[in-house]
Amino acid sequence: MTLPNAVAALITAQRLQRVPADLPSAQARLTRAEDKLAVARKIASIDVEIAYVTAYDATRIAVTAHMLSIGYRVRAVARAHEAVGTYAEAMISTPSAFEFQRMRRRRNKSEYDDVIVGQADLAADLSHAQAIIDAVRDTLGPAV
Repeated sequence: MTLPNAVAALITAQRLQRVPADLPSAQARLTRAEDKLAVARKIASIDVEIAYVTAYDATRIAVTAHMLSIGYRVRAVARAHEAVGTYAEAMISTPSAFEFQRMRRRRNKSEYDDVIVGQADLAADLSHAQAIIDAVRDTLGPAV
């Protein structure tokens, strides 16, 4: 498989590393992402900020499931979540993949800069999270 330049650059910079491809573990990880997104939807009316962080985590986990399915993982180095976003933009077949970096920044600002996430922000990004998870599910196939 020829990788897009953005992903090859992440590998060269040692932000992604090669691991054995593991479809069953990737599918299990994606199921975990789907479960987290369902939880985010359930708690949305109780705590928007926690729902947003949970939806973001679900999205990130889904992208890393895609990585694992083809034999890559993000390294635990600075800007790891940014690398996940770069990978998503290059490898996940949905326009919503281009929203990941913005979601990452919003989540970061809500946790570290006291920026308030509104109900409208959450609703829009729950849709993007679902689209990314659906795109990964389409790639990986049904859970076994």
